[in-house]
Amino acid sequence: MNNSHTKLTDDYFDYIAKCFPVMCASDEFDFLPRAQKATQYYDQVDSLDRSAIEQCLSFLREFQNRCDVATSNETDLERFIDLALLKANASGVLIEFETKKSWRHNPLLYLKIAFIGLDHALTKPASGPEERTERTWARLRAIPRLLKQAIDNIDTVPMTYHQASLDMIGDCKVYLHEISKEFINDGLGDVNEELQKTLKALETVEQFLRSHPPIPDQTFVLFALETTLRDHFSSTRSLSEIFEIAQEEWSHSLEQLNKLQADVDPDKSWRALYHAYSPSDIYGKDTISLYKHEIERLERFFRNHGFRGFDLSSSLELCETPTYLRSVRSSASFSAALTADPMERDVFYITTQFTEQRGEEAADLVKRRLHREYKFLAAHETFPGHHLLDSVRRKLDNPIRRQIESPLFYEGWAYYGESLLAEYGYVDNPMDHVVDWKRRLWRAARCQIDVGLTAGMLSRDEAVDLVTAAGFSPIEANYQIDHFRLNPGYQLCYSLGRYEIMQLRKTYAKGMDLDQFHRRLLEGGQLPFHLIEKRFEASLQNGIGERS
Repeated sequence: MNNSHTKLTDDYFDYIAKCFPVMCASDEFDFLPRAQKATQYYDQVDSLDRSAIEQCLSFLREFQNRCDVATSNETDLERFIDLALLKANASGVLIEFETKKSWRHNPLLYLKIAFIGLDHALTKPASGPEERTERTWARLRAIPRLLKQAIDNIDTVPMTYHQASLDMIGDCKVYLHEISKEFINDGLGDVNEELQKTLKALETVEQFLRSHPPIPDQTFVLFALETTLRDHFSSTRSLSEIFEIAQEEWSHSLEQLNKLQADVDPDKSWRALYHAYSPSDIYGKDTISLYKHEIERLERFFRNHGFRGFDLSSSLELCETPTYLRSVRSSASFSAALTADPMERDVFYITTQFTEQRGEEAADLVKRRLHREYKFLAAHETFPGHHLLDSVRRKLDNPIRRQIESPLFYEGWAYYGESLLAEYGYVDNPMDHVVDWKRRLWRAARCQIDVGLTAGMLSRDEAVDLVTAAGFSPIEANYQIDHFRLNPGYQLCYSLGRYEIMQLRKTYAKGMDLDQFHRRLLEGGQLPFHLIEKRFEASLQNGIGERS
């Protein structure tokens, strides 16, 4: 990088890390970069004060102008890509705060910042107990101020966010009780007064929400899909193209499921076969142990099939989902370390203890799914999925590509990774193939709904039909559809991202084995796919590889 690019890069990541230290340190907030300078601010909490947000938006607009000026004079491909990546990342932040305005209608944003920040203060690497104590106290004291900003900023709340926020508040209260014991055991002093202030702030937010009835999700539609695709994901695909890709995936997945059903048991539907399938002892086998063993098997297998020589930059911790995240995280989820510091670990969260509001029947269904889909979930979240991808990213020399994730590449890669289980013969049981194709069908439905409802290619009744055809009840289908529409663009990332990776593989993997293809793909960072294509074309011009 030349000096001007270095300054542009440093200005961006330094500013964003200081404005949003908690969000940059967590991959819960996919619109922000993983700015590693956030490690300097584990004693501070993001400010969502209106004036602070306006200042940030002003900086981002000016930063994009600087990127445009630098791009107009750039002839080097790699530097051109860096500038495009920086601008697209800044667009993601602008879309979140200026277009979607999540800080005006989503209480979860504030709750997550508050309690993820507190968790990080307690668990991230520190020079010693004194530093950990000081930063924990600092973040604990900052929570009431942050939650006061939520009450000052929020005007309307969609029903899905409203209920999820109330659920999370209940979980956060339990979490505070849990960590109060840790404070005492670790000698961090009497925190009763500060904990009471935090509890009071949570109760005030809860009262605020209960006194402000939510609005129906259907009336709160964010028209940010095309902007997100174009400016944040830098996708060159039209909405009609993406919808067609999802339709083709749906048809192919359904065709495969019907073939499997005919082979396995012609007298039962594939849905009945799927729900009856129990590859492990659900009640006799510990879920955490099941996944731990599977992750070890996956890594051994894929190190010999398509991923030779890939080193992981951090170890992986497998644990129960933290109490404060139980109601808002999926039952199996990945949380990446911020840096390659060996003291910091990637975490694979699994939920085996459920809150009362979910009910025994819902908890039982989740547990059955965790045991039914464990091979694919483990591959998606760990190896060769998110854990491998994040490990590679954190070791990149390029500071821009080391600190920027792309939701389209990120989820597309993890979906691609789990699809390799069947391709490489890791799974050979016909019922595992039913699970695989059912997951693919569900991804195709989500992509169609994400695009189709926004672009008028799909009615709501047709969207409900898609979700029920994928194995969900009508009540679940309506809930899922409303949830998808509150975050336009994310549900399509799985199917479209995998499709783009497969297209690159078909075009450029000839003349190299898959180890080489995967390495060349990942060593460039999580780039927009049309820019990855430019890198592969440049490699061909330099005599590396061969176009199919």
